[in-house]
Amino acid sequence: MIMVITVTGKDRPGIISSLTEVLYRSQGNLEDASMTILEGEFAMIFLAELKNRSLHTKFRQELKKLEKKLNLVIFIKEIKHRVTRGEKHRPGTIPWVVSVLGKDKAGIVYRVSKLLADSGLNITDLNSKIIGRGIKTTYVLILEVDIPRKNIHLISQLKRKFKTIEKKLGLTVAFNPLESSRF
Repeated sequence: MIMVITVTGKDRPGIISSLTEVLYRSQGNLEDASMTILEGEFAMIFLAELKNRSLHTKFRQELKKLEKKLNLVIFIKEIKHRVTRGEKHRPGTIPWVVSVLGKDKAGIVYRVSKLLADSGLNITDLNSKIIGRGIKTTYVLILEVDIPRKNIHLISQLKRKFKTIEKKLGLTVAFNPLESSRF
């Protein structure tokens, strides 16, 4: 049984340890996971696999106890049909990375994601952060995007459109194949 689990709550040491202990003791396996802290709030989403229904039931019961004990909000969704294990990008696509840097302002994510959506492109990963303090504060947005091989011609169009966003919002936008991106 495959499931997606989301967990939120006030951040403190030991949350990940407690969650993964419950999974381990239920004979489950942690597959993909992502975790961050947003304004002091712990936020995690992970994919877990359990061998059978009884272990799944045990896992759910133990998570309920942990939810109360640590004052967390936990949501579990069963995955009925599995894609290829570990597959994030659609077949026939090339993953590209959009990196945006600049002064924080409303509408950055909207404008970049709208441009991508209007081009029929799927965002497979999004991370944004405000780094630094005071005058040196910088907004950072990093997106992974699937570009179908048959639509590779879109790249030059997207680069031109990103230049327009750069000028309008005073940002720096880089757009490169994932394999060549340097983090």
